[in-house]
Amino acid sequence: MAMRNKVKALVDSRDISVYEFWQRTGISRTTAYSLYNKPEQYPGRDVMDAICLTFSVQPNDVIECIADN
Repeated sequence: MAMRNKVKALVDSRDISVYEFWQRTGISRTTAYSLYNKPEQYPGRDVMDAICLTFSVQPNDVIECIADN
Protein backbone atom coordinates (compact mmCIF):
# COMPACT_ATOMS: atom_id res chain seq x y z
CA MET A 1 0.00 0.00 0.00
CA ALA A 2 1.28 3.44 -0.85
CA MET A 3 0.17 6.89 0.16
CA ARG A 4 0.11 10.06 -1.88
CA ASN A 5 -1.03 13.60 -1.33
CA LYS A 6 -3.93 15.12 -3.23
CA VAL A 7 -2.81 18.74 -2.91
CA LYS A 8 -2.74 19.33 -6.69
CA ALA A 9 -6.35 18.15 -7.00
CA LEU A 10 -7.39 20.26 -4.00
CA VAL A 11 -5.70 23.40 -5.35
CA ASP A 12 -6.94 22.88 -8.91
CA SER A 13 -10.52 22.17 -7.78
CA ARG A 14 -10.60 25.52 -5.99
CA ASP A 15 -9.31 27.29 -9.08
CA ILE A 16 -6.43 28.89 -7.22
CA SER A 17 -2.73 28.99 -7.98
CA VAL A 18 -0.03 27.25 -6.00
CA TYR A 19 1.13 30.73 -5.03
CA GLU A 20 -2.29 31.49 -3.52
CA PHE A 21 -2.31 28.08 -1.77
CA TRP A 22 1.07 28.94 -0.24
CA GLN A 23 -0.04 32.41 0.83
CA ARG A 24 -3.38 31.32 2.31
CA THR A 25 -2.03 28.36 4.28
CA GLY A 26 1.07 30.13 5.61
CA ILE A 27 3.23 27.04 5.06
CA SER A 28 6.69 27.43 3.57
CA ARG A 29 6.91 28.15 -0.15
CA THR A 30 9.14 25.14 -0.71
CA THR A 31 6.66 22.84 1.02
CA ALA A 32 3.66 24.26 -0.85
CA TYR A 33 5.27 23.80 -4.25
CA SER A 34 6.70 20.38 -3.38
CA LEU A 35 3.32 19.09 -2.22
CA TYR A 36 1.70 20.38 -5.39
CA ASN A 37 4.33 18.90 -7.72
CA LYS A 38 5.25 15.69 -5.86
CA PRO A 39 2.30 13.51 -4.85
CA GLU A 40 4.68 11.12 -3.10
CA GLN A 41 5.54 13.80 -0.52
CA TYR A 42 3.53 13.63 2.69
CA PRO A 43 2.53 16.74 4.62
CA GLY A 44 3.67 16.90 8.22
CA ARG A 45 1.17 17.41 11.01
CA ASP A 46 1.50 21.21 11.16
CA VAL A 47 1.17 21.47 7.39
CA MET A 48 -1.82 19.13 7.37
CA ASP A 49 -3.45 21.22 10.10
CA ALA A 50 -2.85 24.42 8.13
CA ILE A 51 -4.34 22.96 4.94
CA CYS A 52 -7.38 21.48 6.71
CA LEU A 53 -8.12 24.66 8.66
CA THR A 54 -7.58 26.99 5.71
CA PHE A 55 -9.78 25.06 3.28
CA SER A 56 -12.22 23.44 5.76
CA VAL A 57 -11.31 19.93 4.62
CA GLN A 58 -10.53 16.65 6.32
CA PRO A 59 -7.15 14.85 6.16
CA ASN A 60 -8.59 12.30 3.70
CA ASP A 61 -9.13 15.22 1.30
CA VAL A 62 -5.37 15.85 1.41
CA ILE A 63 -3.88 12.33 1.38
CA GLU A 64 -5.03 8.94 0.15
CA CYS A 65 -3.92 5.33 0.35
CA ILE A 66 -3.38 3.49 -2.91
CA ALA A 67 -3.50 -0.31 -2.95
CA ASP A 68 -0.61 -2.05 -4.65
CA ASN A 69 -1.65 -3.94 -7.76
